[in-house]
Amino acid sequence: MHPSRAESTATVPALAGDSYIAVALQPRIYGCRNRADVARNLRNQCRLIDEAMYTSPLNGGGPVRLVALSEGSIQGMWDEYSNMDQAAYCRDVAITIPGEETATLARKAIEHNIYLVAQAKVVEPEVMPDRYFNTGFIISPAGEIILKHHKNIISVIEGSTSPYDVWDRWTERFGNDLKSFYPVARTEIGTLAVAICAETVFPETFRAFSLMGAEVIVKMSMAEPLVMNGYWEFINRARAADNVCYVVAANLGPYFTHPDVDVPYSLGGGHSMIVDYRGGIVSRAAHGNEGFVPGEINIKALREFRAASPAGLMLAQMRSGLWKQIYEQWPDYPRNQYLTRTYDTAAERLGLHLQAAGQLLEAGIFAGPHDDSRPDRS
Repeated sequence: MHPSRAESTATVPALAGDSYIAVALQPRIYGCRNRADVARNLRNQCRLIDEAMYTSPLNGGGPVRLVALSEGSIQGMWDEYSNMDQAAYCRDVAITIPGEETATLARKAIEHNIYLVAQAKVVEPEVMPDRYFNTGFIISPAGEIILKHHKNIISVIEGSTSPYDVWDRWTERFGNDLKSFYPVARTEIGTLAVAICAETVFPETFRAFSLMGAEVIVKMSMAEPLVMNGYWEFINRARAADNVCYVVAANLGPYFTHPDVDVPYSLGGGHSMIVDYRGGIVSRAAHGNEGFVPGEINIKALREFRAASPAGLMLAQMRSGLWKQIYEQWPDYPRNQYLTRTYDTAAERLGLHLQAAGQLLEAGIFAGPHDDSRPDRS
């Protein structure tokens, strides 16, 4: 089975203990122009994993069992900064999963007996060999890739392809059910999922993972100014409370445009955090420097809260039969836009989004800036 096709009906493994420590890493990152740059980033991430394991157990709450890197930790964002075309990126920077880079991380997962969560821009040869996908993945303590999640919604500044952008090819290979786009991994430390940056803005991303059974969602990265203006914290806490789940939110530390640049800048702004199932902050970094954030995850308490408390039972009161009308009437974003070509600049990608926004105006859902009235949709 492809590791992203986790079955939602699988038996939930028994918990190894009531609680454990998860660690959100906040790494120093270099934008990668080639494989040598990737290797440098990877060495730094392995060092940070080791350092986090040294002091994180002092936090209490059990052993460290889950460690999460931020988006960009392996390759950075040079492709976005330079408007690098997809074919060149696939050739010079993108990786495969499994591959040499994931094998390096797998050795760390085995060494420290942890579930290791990371992200990379990845070539999927069986789908389209000249496209790369922004992919979150989980490595088990045995060193095995147990989950791959491909980012479903891409921001204007990012040149990656999403499964939706090559819908026909993707669904032919993997199917079109929910687990083909929102996989989870059922483990002895809880049911795990990964969500990445732009797609985490949408409540539906977390609701989909919740439907698949997710209990701990690793939420990767958000760019400035969305950290300094409070949006990062707000969205982390809201998504955790909305879905009665833990959110391990790993964000970028100091970012270097490429390894030859001496001075970093605050691309992501740091402030990594771990949020509990009530929306409370377990722990967080109050800075944008390199570092790590350990925090307790108590899956037994989460399951008890979901099953018995009034707040936890809110999910049982979902009126899906009522709300499905929202999506039946909402204009669908165009599919398959990357099947025959790519859009290598942010300006081109913005044009696609503006066209989609025009659908909302035409449908009368949004009013234009000069409209005095809107169509009656009653």
